[in-house]
Amino acid sequence: MKFIFDFDDVLFNTSKNPKNMREHIYSILEKTGVPFNLAKEYIEKERWNQFSLKKMLAHFSLKEELYKEIMHESKNFVNKELLEIIKKIGKSNCYIVSYGDEEFQLDKINRSAIAPLFSEILIVQDNKKDAIEKICAKHKDEKVIFIDDKARHFEDLDFQKYPNLQTILFDEQGLQKLMAELD
Repeated sequence: MKFIFDFDDVLFNTSKNPKNMREHIYSILEKTGVPFNLAKEYIEKERWNQFSLKKMLAHFSLKEELYKEIMHESKNFVNKELLEIIKKIGKSNCYIVSYGDEEFQLDKINRSAIAPLFSEILIVQDNKKDAIEKICAKHKDEKVIFIDDKARHFEDLDFQKYPNLQTILFDEQGLQKLMAELD
């Protein structure tokens, strides 16, 4: 069995948990004088346009050193429960497919120290369909489970062409749904 994980809000607490990267960014920016509402407005506007923290800092004319301060905390936003499961599943069975600015996504993944747990990490700039289906084709004789927190990433997938593909919506019961597949 192969597993494809989304990064933001699945492996990494970007915005949904009380302790998350976005709140950390807001807190640091507020200390530099950027009001919460302006930072939030910027992120909401840019999040589907390959958000990059470096671009955001440049937008607010902030020093690039602030990037290191913000990113230093990346390890603290990892979904530790899910990571324990991934360690048991094994590197050869795990993939990351994430949407976003490639440099920023890879930096978050590397700084969170989870990259060595995955056999392949793919960052896409459009939808995830091609990357997911490529993995399914590569492992056509195995079940492939794609875990994402946004159902819209499941909509274009070709389940007829790839009957080995299954999806799990990573919501409040996401961990339990994944555990049920492992039993």
